[in-house]
Amino acid sequence: MHCDCPNRSGRSGSLRNSLKQDKHYFTRAEYDTEGKNGPSETSMWARRKPSERETHFYHTLTDAIITECVERGVGTLAVSWPEDVRESDWGKTGNKKRHTWAFDRISQYLEYNGETRGVEVLKENEWNTSETCSRCGDDTKSNRVERGLYVCLSCELVANADCNGAENMRQKITPSPHGADRSTGCVAQPSTHLFDCESGTFTTREQAVS
Repeated sequence: MHCDCPNRSGRSGSLRNSLKQDKHYFTRAEYDTEGKNGPSETSMWARRKPSERETHFYHTLTDAIITECVERGVGTLAVSWPEDVRESDWGKTGNKKRHTWAFDRISQYLEYNGETRGVEVLKENEWNTSETCSRCGDDTKSNRVERGLYVCLSCELVANADCNGAENMRQKITPSPHGADRSTGCVAQPSTHLFDCESGTFTTREQAVS
């Protein structure tokens, strides 16, 4: 499931950009309302708000994922887990972004929601899943053409790169039904869900534009 969030202009942007806009907006509001004799009530509110909105978003996101699992009869959810990512050196800019990456927090929320609703959440090492063909197993690095596109030179599979990686992780925990071909369709394009900042809920793109 891919998540977008309409920004303040009403257009859809990435989740990270939306949360970044929130932080910028409320930080500015905090400074603009700072009192001469210390923080005003409005300033203190603006200071707390980004964290509260971020927490609400992650709870809503993980609840939406687990709800979809329940509705689809999915009993096991595999979550990609980047091993030792916190210890890796990605350079000054990369390290700064890495420390705002909430994969561990989201995983905890998924495990909690899953446990209360009967969905087992497993952490799976994502190493090499984005470079390996989910149909034939070819792991030639050049198959990953760009961030969103995977083209296998061996079996000619054309897939969304993230969906191909997700299918590889699924195969680690549950085999495909005998004779079933999941190499097309399921890896073609991720379903997109939009987060409505006004209502604080998720809807599918189809529901949002209908």
